[in-house]
Amino acid sequence: MNNLQDFQSKHLILLIGANPLPNYVAAKLLRKPDAKVYFIHTAETLEIAQRLAELLGLSNETKSFIPVIESDVDDVFNEVANICKNLGEQEVGLNYTGGTKTMVIHAYRAVEKLCHDPVFSYLDARSMKMIIERRDQPCLDFPVSLLIKPKIQDLLALHGYTLEHDPNCHPFKPEVCLELVKIPCDELRNWCDNHLRDDKNSLKKKEKDLKPILLPIDPPFDKVASHWQGCKTLGDLSAQWDIKVKDLSRWLDGLWLESYTLWALQKIATECEIHQCGMSFEPKERNFEFDVAAMRGYQLFAISCTTGSNKRLLKDKLFEAYVRARQMGGDEARVGLVCCAPENNPENNPELIQSEIEETWDAQGKLQVFGAEHLPNLSEYLREWFNSQPK
Repeated sequence: MNNLQDFQSKHLILLIGANPLPNYVAAKLLRKPDAKVYFIHTAETLEIAQRLAELLGLSNETKSFIPVIESDVDDVFNEVANICKNLGEQEVGLNYTGGTKTMVIHAYRAVEKLCHDPVFSYLDARSMKMIIERRDQPCLDFPVSLLIKPKIQDLLALHGYTLEHDPNCHPFKPEVCLELVKIPCDELRNWCDNHLRDDKNSLKKKEKDLKPILLPIDPPFDKVASHWQGCKTLGDLSAQWDIKVKDLSRWLDGLWLESYTLWALQKIATECEIHQCGMSFEPKERNFEFDVAAMRGYQLFAISCTTGSNKRLLKDKLFEAYVRARQMGGDEARVGLVCCAPENNPENNPELIQSEIEETWDAQGKLQVFGAEHLPNLSEYLREWFNSQPK
């Protein structure tokens, strides 16, 4: 527990804001067994507090929901003071990462005034350290990023979401992906556009039109052709691989990059202390999906994948992933884009796309763009990205 046991309390007060993750981490680290947790919430954050208590597995005896009117400073002070008055000299902790500034100031005042030797704490999103304050003592900080290991399902549950289906943890045909990634992106894209897409550039060709399509065998497809296992057509290969021909068409058109990215993540999972990774995290309650996602400690890494290279498309993909990842994983979340943007294009290269987005969204250090030149050694670049984060 990295010596945080010395700062655990029998009574832990949490200020509930829009992002429940810091409170989840604080409750896991700073409450003693069977300690009581007090959720200071507004009318808008009651459901968040209830979901948090449920995920923590708190009983009726170990949880208390305290409603406050956030704009009424006396109400915030008095409600927290009422908790403290009944505790005498018992151990009290206040984690003030959540809540508004008004709630923080007046909850802090009440605890400081009425509690014997309170433990104040704050989870710093930038350093991923728990900051500990005690009266008349210097502040202490403890790295906590790897001490708590929720699953992505837990992050979704904190927001009232459940998965449409279990995440896919098995990359499809990674040995084929390893050959596809060696083919120049523009040539692979051209083949897919010319053979798998219809006149409107959509993947709506009928099964009868997909089955007779001849598989590519000439350079630069000669290496990947060894995996066709003697099959001549898309229909032959779909039967050989036991996959619907329309699904095979979509996979070759770009979904293979998700499989490849997951395979690259799994390759570095142990050394980068990734405890969960998978594809297709899709909540039932919302129309969005993380193409590939991973958890390292309580930090979410959401990765969007596309074989496209159009800058506007790439920005749109990255923006959606960025918004959703921050919603689920808070300020600690990191977002990646794996794409086919070429390094040698002065107007549309990965570094330019990343810098433009970081500047526009004030997101320095929170996202990473991997382009065509990164793909053959994606595991190495992912390793650098994960290891650049605080532990």
